[in-house]
Amino acid sequence: MPKATGKPLDAIKLLKEDHEYVKKALRAFEKMDHGDHAALKGLVSQVCTALKAHALVEEELFYPAARKAIKDEDLMNEAEIEHDSAKSLIRQLERMKPDDPKYVATFTVLGEYVKHHVKEEESEIFPKARRRRLNLKRLGDRLMARKIQLST
Repeated sequence: MPKATGKPLDAIKLLKEDHEYVKKALRAFEKMDHGDHAALKGLVSQVCTALKAHALVEEELFYPAARKAIKDEDLMNEAEIEHDSAKSLIRQLERMKPDDPKYVATFTVLGEYVKHHVKEEESEIFPKARRRRLNLKRLGDRLMARKIQLST
């Protein structure tokens, strides 16, 4: 999770830091012993918590601003549908136990969705938002304030 430094934060940098955290956790998941149910549940829980907070701040703050600035309805609609799919998988994982035969597979699919979504955001949405001169500093401050609020 990004650190508050007192100086303005770029919204895209904040979101990319979240992406890196999740990508690193997904790599750890691939290497871990899936038979260690306590460790597995801990990692899955941490990733799901991070993804829920990330999706919420994107949906509440970043996406509305990006939608207005870049005017690409299809791209933004796809991003929101990808969020809905990820949130559905997260809800499934939250109801499952780590010894469920489909637990690892469900988290694996969530990871694949997230990787695809991150790639699209970073290669399409973020560059368009930068080109359209979205006020990323002000938006970054709002994103960080909301993330802090969610973590308390």
